[in-house]
Amino acid sequence: MPFWSDVNLEPKRKFRWLVSIPNMEDISFFAKTVTRPSWTLSNQPHKFINHTFNYPGRVEWNAIDMTFVDVVDPDISAGFLKVLRLSGYNWPTGPSEGSQTVTKKSATEAIGSIYIRQIGEDQSDILDEWRLENAWVSEVAVGDLSYEDDGMVEVTTKIIYDWAYMSTSGRGQPGFQGARVGGQPANKGSKDNG
Repeated sequence: MPFWSDVNLEPKRKFRWLVSIPNMEDISFFAKTVTRPSWTLSNQPHKFINHTFNYPGRVEWNAIDMTFVDVVDPDISAGFLKVLRLSGYNWPTGPSEGSQTVTKKSATEAIGSIYIRQIGEDQSDILDEWRLENAWVSEVAVGDLSYEDDGMVEVTTKIIYDWAYMSTSGRGQPGFQGARVGGQPANKGSKDNG
């Protein structure tokens, strides 16, 4: 029997996902797009006469992009401005305020861990979950306005992070099986998938 006639075969679907930022009001419903974590393993070539030999270098986790529909309550653009303020930024209204700076500690605490969950048939059926570690917001664009467009205002963000953990559901088994991503199992006592 060909694999595509198996009704138990269920691919992950692009439209079944949730994003969660615990330090902001519940904005999952207003998320429109998100890029999942990705990484780049650099290459260090070594030249010898007429040959090139390649060696793996450092791993770099790539920034993710998220787009939200801006709403009145909770106000998404105001929420991200609040994250910026909690990160240490202050308007330079005086010498004391103007000398405040953003630190990694305050920027990561302002946003907290970010979770991207791929779901199955409903939100209780979590197929995989990415948790971004030491995440902070590096860019926010609060959208354009135009008399020619009756669309919704969008807020786009870029998130920087140090690494990501991934947990997978291991369908058919209770709980999660953790993939070793970032050098640590995603869940205590979990099966190593990486």
